[in-house]
Amino acid sequence: MPKRHRIMVLLLLTWAPLVILAAAAGVAVGDAVGLPLLLDYTTNVRFLVAMPVLMGAEGIVWGRVGDLARYLIRSGVVAESSMPALEQLVVRFDARRTARIIPALVAVGVVFGVLFLRKEYAGDLSTWQFVPGSSGQVRSAAGWWNLLVSVPIFQFLILYWAVRYALWCWFLFRLSRLGFVLLPSHPDRSGGLRPIGQVHQYWSIVIFAISSLISANVGLAIVHGRALSDFRLELITFLGLSLIVLFAPFLAFSGKLYEARMSGLFAYGELAAAYTRRFDTKWTGSNLPGDDLLGTADIQSLADLANSYAVVHGLRLVPFEMLNVVVMVVAVVLPFAPLVFVVVSPIEVARQIIQILL
Repeated sequence: MPKRHRIMVLLLLTWAPLVILAAAAGVAVGDAVGLPLLLDYTTNVRFLVAMPVLMGAEGIVWGRVGDLARYLIRSGVVAESSMPALEQLVVRFDARRTARIIPALVAVGVVFGVLFLRKEYAGDLSTWQFVPGSSGQVRSAAGWWNLLVSVPIFQFLILYWAVRYALWCWFLFRLSRLGFVLLPSHPDRSGGLRPIGQVHQYWSIVIFAISSLISANVGLAIVHGRALSDFRLELITFLGLSLIVLFAPFLAFSGKLYEARMSGLFAYGELAAAYTRRFDTKWTGSNLPGDDLLGTADIQSLADLANSYAVVHGLRLVPFEMLNVVVMVVAVVLPFAPLVFVVVSPIEVARQIIQILL
């Protein structure tokens, strides 16, 4: 089934029934309850933003992972002696990623959570999920559908991605244990491992979905009287943990990249010393350069050697570049940008920017 069709099916199972049931009960919009469905930012972002993003990430992430596997096999960055182990690792990773036991275990965890870990609403504000009844707040039909169908489907997606990210981290760790032929002078400044960072950055799509949901939840609380500063600790903790989770797997390669950098510095240092000594003997001192210097390749060779040494000296200890960092940080932080406009009018922000520029 095409990806867009699967997204539509999930929307018909999760969000659409909530709208129909809430509209039938008169709690989709209006003043019948304190929080109607269409003003519930958390619920709408969960199913209209986060869930489609998680579904859309499926082909993007795994497509790039497949490209990485082919690169590692063809590029020669993995030592010939470790090629059988690499091929076996790729096969094992793909088998575990597609194993049916994983969604089965995730489904069991979701069902357990619905039955034993669900939280009942304890607030005074009536919502589309809990409407006033003769004995207080009672769960509406839309609330029951949300509890038993919509939220479990979303929880399944979140947990499923969490398990697969754990498998990806396992893959990277096992990959880092293989033998590599890392070239200190490789132009990617990561010894040839930069594609790992390029592929890994796509996992930030999953974090973006989670950040969107948390941002919507905080925004809803602000609209109903909470201050943004009340969530300072929670937001800082989430942002910090998200970045740690995204960047920590790279540390598995730091040891070998450090060894490649040090060996490269010594090797190119010896080469540079030998070349510059001969260069100085030929062109400086008592042997002043004359017309013979014109057209010689010695100067260009010296510059090329300096550039090569600079590349070796700049070898990164983790296989990613600043662009990968920016992409992942933006994916984590961007969903929280609307919170600024919950506190400050966007018109006022625009006016202040114009005043600064003019």
